[in-house]
Amino acid sequence: MNQRTISQLSFFGLVIVLAVGISNAFTVISKPFRMNYVRIVNDLGNIELVFHCKSKDDDLGLRGVKPAAYWEFSFRQNVFVSTLFFCNFWYTNFDKITFHAVFVVFKSDHEFVKECGGDYCMWIAKEDGLYKYNLQTKMAVKKYDWQRAVMNDV
Repeated sequence: MNQRTISQLSFFGLVIVLAVGISNAFTVISKPFRMNYVRIVNDLGNIELVFHCKSKDDDLGLRGVKPAAYWEFSFRQNVFVSTLFFCNFWYTNFDKITFHAVFVVFKSDHEFVKECGGDYCMWIAKEDGLYKYNLQTKMAVKKYDWQRAVMNDV
């Protein structure tokens, strides 16, 4: 083989290695522009759940979910696969005590998405805490406890 043929084969081999490497990198993490969903379920009994969700780019506003209902939103991940949404949650029980929690409801991270069971993250608010529901395993795992709110939190 002459020098030109060896150079062409080396270049072709490098292109294949890079293509496979990039492809594998995107299977380990979430893919850019992929549609994702977050659902917030109110399982607090006969109490309304109030929340405010936002990301760096989007403020979804103050919302309320009636008992035994849900609200969801969808979005596409950014090109850098660094999308992150967090929500502030509140509810007031029948004793007029307000409880509060703040946490990330979606993160472009392989482990986070895996815990959701895919591109659909479901959060369930119960009186004893907030649960992440895995759509593949059909199991809800408690992730956060409610904190008693002080007036500055609300």
